[in-house]
Amino acid sequence: MSQKSKNDPTRPTDSVGGQLGVPKYRIVYDRLLRAIRRGGYPAGGKLPTETELMEEFQVSRITVVRALRDLQALGVVRRQRGSGTFVDAPRRSSLAGLGLIFPPLEAGSIFATVHQSLQREAQKRDWQIIFHEISGDTNTAQAHAMLEQLRRSAIRGLFYLPLPVSTQGAEINEAIAAECTAWNIPLVLLDRDLRKLHNRSPFDLIGSDNELGGFLAVQHLLKRGCRRIVFFTDAREHPTAEARLEGAANAVRLTPGAQLAVWAGDGDDREELSRMLTAHQPDGIACVNDMTAARVMRTLLRAGVKIPEQIKLTGFDDTSTAALLSVPLTTIRQSPDAMAIHAVMMMQQRLDRPGLPAATLSIACTLVDRSSTAQTP
Repeated sequence: MSQKSKNDPTRPTDSVGGQLGVPKYRIVYDRLLRAIRRGGYPAGGKLPTETELMEEFQVSRITVVRALRDLQALGVVRRQRGSGTFVDAPRRSSLAGLGLIFPPLEAGSIFATVHQSLQREAQKRDWQIIFHEISGDTNTAQAHAMLEQLRRSAIRGLFYLPLPVSTQGAEINEAIAAECTAWNIPLVLLDRDLRKLHNRSPFDLIGSDNELGGFLAVQHLLKRGCRRIVFFTDAREHPTAEARLEGAANAVRLTPGAQLAVWAGDGDDREELSRMLTAHQPDGIACVNDMTAARVMRTLLRAGVKIPEQIKLTGFDDTSTAALLSVPLTTIRQSPDAMAIHAVMMMQQRLDRPGLPAATLSIACTLVDRSSTAQTP
């Protein structure tokens, strides 16, 4: 077995059960990647054997092999037949490097795919990516130290997935932007802006057309006969959520007799959900993302509410779990691979022509129609 201590924070710990609908291989992949990024397995070092990883995570061999294969595709490990799996040293590049700052990645989220695709696209150009993780617990001093470390690494540009626009998140976002401006380092924002909707920052931004996605989700509910719709959002403040709500409101404005209410809360809270049902009596619920939709669905089904007979439900993101829920979820599909490809192209353009005005590129979303909004008698 692996010699890592059970108290080692870099060790990918325990079994992979208990996460709602997340494929097991994806959890193994994420935990191993996190351990590698944090130095738990140094460059050139050998990972535990497939058998050891099976015991470590309590999963099958096919699950371990799939996770290792994806890590190899990302370029962080190499597999040698008969010898094992080894951590790859970062490739040296003629380009000094690019910084990449992400909040902690939830297993199964589209941003895990964006992260993976971005690394792959950068490697095609022989760019070295220097990754740092940031969270809502990070303070401005820590953010400054992180950026100073990146600057000493002579990065020529920075990709950043901004934190939620809460008080603390907004401060961190603005601090990162200010330092990039002061050091004349190009900044490309991923998925969302630093600020609330319509208060646009002066930086390149690549993301999905969230307003279109919100419009498509609610338009679909309206076509299925819903007239009392609730836009259900979580407590996090994101300009993407604001844009999805605007799209939802636009769809309702075009339909005489339709109503839209907004509810912010935790989909796992049965009492809160009961209050929402009593207050608005919805026949359709458009959730801000698939995870929220999964929680709302689970709570409604446990309360005896039938989906889609009594309430039709949509999500947003088309995560890997959306089709695997108790009632397969109608949702809005984004393209994380396209986001990564365009982000790299945008960074290349910014490096080549730094004087160009900031650009915003929105990638079209599409509706994926499943059972949660099926037509009922």
